[in-house]
Amino acid sequence: MDDIGETSSRFPYRKTRNIVAVILAIFLLAILLLGAVPASIFKTVISEKLQGASDREVAIGSVSRDSFFSYTPVITVHDVRIAQPAWAGEGDFLKLKSISARVAVLDILTGSARPDRLAVDGLDIALIRDKDGRANWDEGNRNADMDDRGPVLTDLDVGNSRFSFTDHKRGLSIEGPVSINSEEGLRAEGSGTFLESKASMLFTGGAIAGIDPEADYPFSVSLQSPALELTATGIMQGVLNTDRFTASLSARAPTLKNLDQIIEAGLFGTQKIDLQANIHHENKDWYVKTLSGTIGRSNLSGKADILKRDGRTKIDATIKFATLDFDDLADDAGLAKAAALTRRIGPRVLPNTRINLSKMGPTDGQMTFTVDRLLSRRDTIFRSVHGKLSLDHKVIKITNLLIGLESGRMSGSVQVDHRSGAPKLSTDLTLSGASISDLIGNGDIVTATMRGRIKLAGTGDTFREALEKADGKAAMVASGGSVRATAAHVLGQNLGGAVEEIIGNPKARVPLRCLVANFTARNGILTPSPLAIDTTVSIGRGEGRITLKGETVSLILRGGAKGKSALRIVDPIKITGTLNAPAVSVAGLGKASDAEKPSLGDVLKVATKSIGSALGIGDSDEQKKAFIQKPKSLNCSVLVAEAMR
Repeated sequence: MDDIGETSSRFPYRKTRNIVAVILAIFLLAILLLGAVPASIFKTVISEKLQGASDREVAIGSVSRDSFFSYTPVITVHDVRIAQPAWAGEGDFLKLKSISARVAVLDILTGSARPDRLAVDGLDIALIRDKDGRANWDEGNRNADMDDRGPVLTDLDVGNSRFSFTDHKRGLSIEGPVSINSEEGLRAEGSGTFLESKASMLFTGGAIAGIDPEADYPFSVSLQSPALELTATGIMQGVLNTDRFTASLSARAPTLKNLDQIIEAGLFGTQKIDLQANIHHENKDWYVKTLSGTIGRSNLSGKADILKRDGRTKIDATIKFATLDFDDLADDAGLAKAAALTRRIGPRVLPNTRINLSKMGPTDGQMTFTVDRLLSRRDTIFRSVHGKLSLDHKVIKITNLLIGLESGRMSGSVQVDHRSGAPKLSTDLTLSGASISDLIGNGDIVTATMRGRIKLAGTGDTFREALEKADGKAAMVASGGSVRATAAHVLGQNLGGAVEEIIGNPKARVPLRCLVANFTARNGILTPSPLAIDTTVSIGRGEGRITLKGETVSLILRGGAKGKSALRIVDPIKITGTLNAPAVSVAGLGKASDAEKPSLGDVLKVATKSIGSALGIGDSDEQKKAFIQKPKSLNCSVLVAEAMR
């Protein structure tokens, strides 16, 4: 019985041992067979791998291996043909006479082969991208989480090969030979067109023969065309690793937009560019370490980080212009269009800068900007500007804005919100320390230091269009200063006083107590609330409107003398025309400048009308309203405080 029990207890052990032995034998046999996998099986696996998820036709002539038994054989694929996708038209994407690689058999069968040595012969590849950016080399099925173990190539040889690159979105078409060998390294040279101009391109790199696949790999690329001269020299972090590299770039072109055709960063048309940059590319991120050069006669420098995160582009940049002419930020076509608009509607003060962000992609970020000196082909009081621009989901904010003027400065903030509907513009700007003669060019008729506040908000596709519909306020005030005495008496509609100063002391001046130009804006129409001037000899009050659509001015100043006025001027002061070219009619004497040196005929004309009014002859209701009876001094401190709120 003991023998029977002992035999029974050993039976499961023997059975298990036999199963393990069989499995081990099968495994060893499989390993042996793996080293002799027929080339026909490789053909099926490779064909399926090339086919992938695309609908294009793939054909392989044959597949061979260099030895009957090896776990890492040299596999050669002969006569490969991959058709273009249907949208790209007829023809082949790739034709290949042969490609040889030493790979692990198991990697081929599992579809994870990453050969470190390749030999290519008779390659003919046609790269195509359409106007929408769809590319025949990217079927859109790449998994972002795919294994990325970095470069593995240690040896690459390419002979008897050609390439063509047709990019309808960039306007670039290039074709030519490509070769890689141990003596000359990598060389791809092509000719064709860029933006309908003749173009040539050259890409060179180091030899790929027995090297560390993760070692630094030198390269250079050049595109030469009348539309763009672009060169780059740098180092890839690994053989042909375009995901990680550092380079020095130089670009010259008639406009920045031509460079954007290549780098596709959403840049705009400008005057001629000559730019240099040192950049680093890391996966999807770009780092512009240094940027310098010129756009037209504007000189700039800066740096920027451009990151891709959660499907959005995030920018952090610093830009400095030693000099900037805003006209340089438009190409010839843009300047011609602006000039044609000016000829059609006349000169305008409000800029027609576009603020519509509908074409802006998913971009966020911030940029600190500085302009040391503003240049202009026209007279301007603006001298410098700096501030911080932030962009978050189609909301642009310019904060810490400081604009240097010929005298004084303007500070505050500007915002454009385009998250829904039309772009919404809002401004909050404060003026300080500005000379009134610099602002409105009145010579020395009035000398005063001005302050101001502009709080306007409106909707529109351009800065001008938004302000044409704006609500809010615009105010400009002065406390103290002086006024030419003749002008002060004209303001008080005191003809006797004006004539006395013209004859006796034409350069005499009187103190200015305050000037308050406080306008309320409703749908782009500014009305005085109030418009008033107080000198030691006269008071003036205004009414009327300024219409921002068309920038037309229609204002009337009615005045009165604080002292005795033997003969008053009947007609008021009228301001008409446009913001760019206002026309001032001073009490019937013609232009404002004529009030200083009116002709004898003008004086006699006004005097005759004034004498008639004094005798009660020809006084209309409008003329009676022109004169302020017994004017009282303004409460300047209160009016100024209200205007600046």
